[in-house]
Amino acid sequence: MTFFRLSLFISSLALIGLTLATDLATAADKFAEPTFRAGFYTRAFPDFSYEDIEISVKMLGEEIGKQAGIETTITVFSDINLMRKAFELGEINFVVASTLNLANDFDNKLLADGFKLTPNDPTENLLIITRKNEGLDEFKAARGKRLALVEYDPVADLYIDYLALSTFKKNYQASFKSISREKKAHQIILKLFFGQADVVCVYQNAYKIASELNPQLLSKLQIIAQLRGIPQGAGLFHKNVPAEFREHVITEVMKLETHARGQQFLQLFKADKTIRASLADLTATKQLYIDHQKITKNK
Repeated sequence: MTFFRLSLFISSLALIGLTLATDLATAADKFAEPTFRAGFYTRAFPDFSYEDIEISVKMLGEEIGKQAGIETTITVFSDINLMRKAFELGEINFVVASTLNLANDFDNKLLADGFKLTPNDPTENLLIITRKNEGLDEFKAARGKRLALVEYDPVADLYIDYLALSTFKKNYQASFKSISREKKAHQIILKLFFGQADVVCVYQNAYKIASELNPQLLSKLQIIAQLRGIPQGAGLFHKNVPAEFREHVITEVMKLETHARGQQFLQLFKADKTIRASLADLTATKQLYIDHQKITKNK
């Protein structure tokens, strides 16, 4: 009986090893294919609904790829774990997500340069904003006030929690009178403007766009804290995609602003151009995460 069990155990290990080897070989074959297979994590883009990305981004992206002579498919994910698995298996070879998702949910050893969409002003800061002339000129004055956040923005949540822990010695849920959430950044900016919230956390580009549409915002609102060098999101290749193909795609994507369909795609993301992205774009987010972990342990 013991011999039988040992044989069964060895056979099971061999079967697992064979399955794993087959999966790895299949993935290697997929990475060698000269096709651009992008995965979008929808929750990283709170200003877009699943349908927006599924229809507009997918349709435009695949059409632009066809025009450039690059076979392109865009797959939309609402589950980051499924997206990671698809990336590791080579079902997709390019991932688009928030910097925190990329830093924490993916093996960074598998990531290679890609691209990101950006406004002409490339400043990428995460802002804490309050109203002027109400005694809220520093974050320490925000305790017990009303906080408004975007429905899903893990970096903003992490930053607010870090500030609360370091300033009030309590997490952000226990530091504010109330916490409300809206789907889009401009909605919480307007809540702040109209006195329905006292503190918000948004990306600089969102604040810039909102203030261009409503210049009165600048006369009433102020930035009291900011975290520099935080892109809202980025897209990175799998390192096993041949370098020549990666560079070909990046070169073509850099041309988006030069043609009508490309400009239409950029406008969807409130961007003006495409620039190269690398692992360095995750540095500030990683540091925020490390700092947050340290202060949590020392709490």
